[in-house]
Amino acid sequence: MKKKFCIVTPTQKEKLSEYEKISLKTIQKNFKDVDKFLVTFLENKLELNNFKKVFFKKKHFDGIYSYNKLCMNADFYNKFNDYEYILICQLDVIVLSKDFLKEIFKKKISYIGAPAGKKNLFDRKRKKLWGRRFYCNGGFSLRNVEDFLRVLNSEKIQNPLNLITFIGCLKIGLLKYYKLLYYSSKQDKKSKIGYFLKNFNLNEDTFWSYFAIAFDNKFNLPSLEEANNFSFDGDPYFFYKKNLNKLPMALHGHHNYLNFLEKIGKKI
Repeated sequence: MKKKFCIVTPTQKEKLSEYEKISLKTIQKNFKDVDKFLVTFLENKLELNNFKKVFFKKKHFDGIYSYNKLCMNADFYNKFNDYEYILICQLDVIVLSKDFLKEIFKKKISYIGAPAGKKNLFDRKRKKLWGRRFYCNGGFSLRNVEDFLRVLNSEKIQNPLNLITFIGCLKIGLLKYYKLLYYSSKQDKKSKIGYFLKNFNLNEDTFWSYFAIAFDNKFNLPSLEEANNFSFDGDPYFFYKKNLNKLPMALHGHHNYLNFLEKIGKKI
């Protein structure tokens, strides 16, 4: 029988900053009895207490592009097939609790992360993006291993586009990604997803938020409110207000979260 979930922390670093040490402390505190894995390359000598190492080739840690490709590779998820879910906790995450996980498990959500959106000149704090389709940031994200592997092994593609994928295309380039989906649909069964991912050059969390459902219509995504209750990524005061002055499970990204938590009287 599979275990419910494990913690997966990817890093290319060999020494942690002070903020990363605080992040690690919150992960250890809130997931004390949960299996934890440090995803890195063989040559990296970094050791974290209570973390087992899982190795991939060093090329996957050369930069954001190579890491994104790793997170869209079935080999990555096959490493964790003994678990129903993996919870990716990068070392820029401040974990506050684990309570909301039960609700996510109950709803059988395939993928959830902090609601995020592309900033623009007229919306530096993402406020106007609140009512639009968002993407879930992958830095702190829960992923259903079986659902992810079903997408990555898919032999079909939806046509015409579903609404979520269509909105994704509108946000990041309608013609370019519609054409990519179209040409992917013309490939052999086992080549459709491979062709798409080979030619997909955006972040992996954009793929899982907008395009995974094109390869598996059962891929279950959260509502905006559920994602915001899961994690904040950005101006914490804005997201805190939107969450009815309730804290989420975690705070992701290099924002001034420590100052925010101090102001609202929350100790970590």
